[in-house]
This record gives sequence, structure tokens and C-alpha cells, in this order.
Amino acid sequence: MNELVTNSDSGFKLKGEFWVKLGNNLSRAEVIENADRHIKNLIVDIASNQLAEWAFTGTIANVSEHVKGIMTLAVGTGAIGWDLQNPPAESPSQEFLENELTRKLFISKTYVDPVLLTPTLTRTNIIDFTTTFLETEAVGPLVEMGLFAGNHTQTGATDSTAPNGGTMINAKNFPVINKPNTSQLTIVYRLTF
Repeated sequence: MNELVTNSDSGFKLKGEFWVKLGNNLSRAEVIENADRHIKNLIVDIASNQLAEWAFTGTIANVSEHVKGIMTLAVGTGAIGWDLQNPPAESPSQEFLENELTRKLFISKTYVDPVLLTPTLTRTNIIDFTTTFLETEAVGPLVEMGLFAGNHTQTGATDSTAPNGGTMINAKNFPVINKPNTSQLTIVYRLTF
């Protein structure tokens, strides 16, 4: 009889976390070292569909279409009635943000050395995704965010750069970050596989 191998049995530990910093022209290192916030987040259930699609697509012959990886970070203002200082927890069954404000492509992706926690050109099981929302972008009371990739399983929306497109990989609701139109907001999102 085959036994089910769970994440804790195999050492597989998909998890996410992010660092947030308001300020202009910040580097990845400046955001991580002097973050306004550092928060762990939830990998949502539908992310397993995207992982399966990445694995499956790699074995199909004569397929010219490449399944896009994690491309965008979406931020939102949450549902009407949310307490902005104490929003409800994100849900494993979540597929979209409650009230998406905008999405942005990442300005950089880098592997991270698992011991030194610094960028490396060598493939590792840790990836940092960095993006910066400029002064006029994502202005408002932000209380939710998530990473998006590939296609959406139910809607078929293939563009993870469009609202309700792509597959949500992870989600986090957090006490409000009031993003003014006078400052940039840089976010470094880290996934550990």
C-alpha cells in the first residue's frame, strides 16, 4: 500500500513572505534591511493548479506556447466594510483579491542563496520578486496583495497582467498601508519552495 507523503514528511516547504518600504528609488537590499513591514503570507489552494500546469507543460511535445511563470503583484483596498486596521485573514480557497486596485510586472526576479540570503545567479529554492509602484500608481489604502501567474483555471483568462487574469499563487491581508501620490512603494516578495 502506498503512503501519502505530506509536505512535512518530504521537506517540501512552499511558503511566502514579503517586505514593504515607502520611499523613492529603493534597492532590494534597502527594502529588506529597512522594511516598514515584513509579513508572512498564505499560499492559496489554486496555486497547486499552476504548479501542475508548469510541470505538465514541460512534457508536452510540439507545444510552442510557454506557460508564464509568476509575472505580477496585485494590490487592493479590500471589501467594503473591512476594518482597515484589522482586515479578515486571507482564505486558502481565494482566487482573486476582494477589490483589486492595480497590478504591476516585477522589475526583477532573483534566486536567493539559502544560507547568506543574498542574490545569486545559481538556481536555489528561494526566489525574490521585486516591484515598485511609482508615485501615481496604487494610490490609496492598501490592505491586500497577491502574486499571479499563468492562466486562470476556471475563467480561462490567460493574461496575469489583467485584473482577474492568471492564477493566484499567494495572498495576504494586512493592516492598511496608506500609499500617497508623493512616494513610491517597493515590495520584495519571497517564495521558498
